[in-house]
Amino acid sequence: MGQSLPIISIESFASSSPGSTDYDIDASDLYAALSEIGFAIIVGHGVGDEIVTNMRNAVKAVFDTPREILMQDMVIKGNYRGFVPLGYFTPNSGEGTADQYEAWKLHNETDPSNPVISACSLYGQNKWPNIPADVRTPIMAYWNALTEVSKRLIIALCSQMGVDQNILLSYMSDPLTNMTLLNYPPMPPQSDSWGIHPHKDFNLLTLLAHDPIGGLEVRNRNDEWLSADCPANGMVLNVGDMLELWSGGRLLSTPHRVFNRSGKPRQSFPYFSKPRWDVVVEPLLPPIAGFDRPPLHVGTSAADIWYSNWPDTVSTDPAQVLGQYK
Repeated sequence: MGQSLPIISIESFASSSPGSTDYDIDASDLYAALSEIGFAIIVGHGVGDEIVTNMRNAVKAVFDTPREILMQDMVIKGNYRGFVPLGYFTPNSGEGTADQYEAWKLHNETDPSNPVISACSLYGQNKWPNIPADVRTPIMAYWNALTEVSKRLIIALCSQMGVDQNILLSYMSDPLTNMTLLNYPPMPPQSDSWGIHPHKDFNLLTLLAHDPIGGLEVRNRNDEWLSADCPANGMVLNVGDMLELWSGGRLLSTPHRVFNRSGKPRQSFPYFSKPRWDVVVEPLLPPIAGFDRPPLHVGTSAADIWYSNWPDTVSTDPAQVLGQYK
């Protein structure tokens, strides 16, 4: 695991625009990283330290809560919001043992008066833990900050692909963006039980704040697993299946996994940007040689991947890529 993920500054994405020298250099570096390995460490993202610290404290408050209280708001097949107990889900492919994490699932907070709720049952209001601490305020502040970062990243990548940014940005109204608050109990140092099994993300872009414990690993094109080490001021960024499909295979959705052998609890909070439910994702550029994937309907695939988390439910969506990655 000697190789490191590339570190890319995106500070220019907030202060300038495509066509300026600094912006184009940074956008080119980002595009190269995401087309070579599908992961990068971004710095200069503009999310304040206080926002991240408050978010981290909110996640700790959630998992400091007695489990009998969290269990009052468990996820169910018809409402994938709330608490996921330890070892509750198996890999979507149906292969392998249960993942050793517990979670609190959050989705785009949608006003009950929004007509999109009647169009797609995946929308609605979140469940929040029944605890005295106000975790909603810091979580939503962090969520909103990452929504802005995600928008800047989309614009920069569109500039490199020669794609009209307004196409992708228009797809991000009433998004199915979601976030998972994660708690990984410590595993024995020699344990081969993974926190999360090797998988690819199925969304557009994933953003993950620096994690002081570590344990995230990324598989490169040589089938080597790299430690996703991230400086305190950085965030891990990776491409999901939707962006890989939109780019015609140019940007890579890459397998990754988590082992927590630190002897300490590991807590993280990935943000998964995702388009509106009725968007059909298909290449916006001619696919590269050998890249052949069917179009993906966001709402259908989102419902399928969340349902297929349950051990008694198998994915039936041909657009999903749910194989095991050793």
